[in-house]
Amino acid sequence: MEKRKLEDIVDAAAAADKGDDKRDVYRGTLLGAAAGNALGLPVEGEYHRSIERHYPGGITEVDAEELNRPWDDDLAQTAALAASIVDGFDQQGFADRLLTWSKDNGRGIGNLTADVMAELGAGTPASDAARVVWEQSAMYAAGNGAIMRCSPVALRYRRSGAQVVTVARAQAAVTHYSPLCQWSSALLCTALAVSLSGGWPDPQVLADAALAAGAPEEVGTEALFVQGLAIGDLGLDDPMDMGFTLKAMQVGLWAFEQDRNFADVLVEVVRQGGDTDTNAAIAGAVMGARLGRSAIPESWLANIPNTERLVELADVLLERSQTP
Repeated sequence: MEKRKLEDIVDAAAAADKGDDKRDVYRGTLLGAAAGNALGLPVEGEYHRSIERHYPGGITEVDAEELNRPWDDDLAQTAALAASIVDGFDQQGFADRLLTWSKDNGRGIGNLTADVMAELGAGTPASDAARVVWEQSAMYAAGNGAIMRCSPVALRYRRSGAQVVTVARAQAAVTHYSPLCQWSSALLCTALAVSLSGGWPDPQVLADAALAAGAPEEVGTEALFVQGLAIGDLGLDDPMDMGFTLKAMQVGLWAFEQDRNFADVLVEVVRQGGDTDTNAAIAGAVMGARLGRSAIPESWLANIPNTERLVELADVLLERSQTP
């Protein structure tokens, strides 16, 4: 019997969908990513012990100054991807959006993405730019800059497993060519699509399906590692793999297992330190997809600029998702 692949998991969940109103969870996915990104910004790159010392109760509110700042890279790239896939994904078009953003603002842009933007700016096509940069890193670089923004793929294509996997990998490859980046994005988008359709993304099923689809073995191994763990066991502030794509994937899968409210989960993720803004953006997208926009603290959203644009994008993606 042929093993089920990631696309099969998405299709099965879509077929079992009861057809309930998705507006709250669609909006929650994008607004949750925004809230998590903003909550984690003040302590990005810090150690857990340092955060505990300076914020004994954790960071529990979004900095009001965020209203006067442009979107950070996690949110800006998520919105760029959402806009890029409304009418179908085009790799060069998405790359052009990122290049424009990097020139106009580029707040928080990662080193790897900045290098790819330089290649794009020099005329290298989107199909080659990230590969060139990855090869220059001795095929080592596998940061979290692609998985952090991937949630719109699940919103747009949750009724088509083939599209979820293909587009999740293709959007990753615009800046992060490593197979680890591409497949961790595909696995997380699969999990999100399953959740949006009313299912529960079982880590064992996801890991097996990822391997059956052709993902590197590490993707499946690290997905399984999360089962039953406390967030502290992930070592998010370990400098050796802070910002690693598989670490970010684990945060997302961990969030699926939590039965606490949105705020408690996000505060706990940020408290762990490391790449706090990205880890919390991913956890926020997951919790928003599970619990909906209504679960996100109003005081957090009040300090994030241009949330109406995210609501608009979520609603358009919901409309487009009605057919595969």
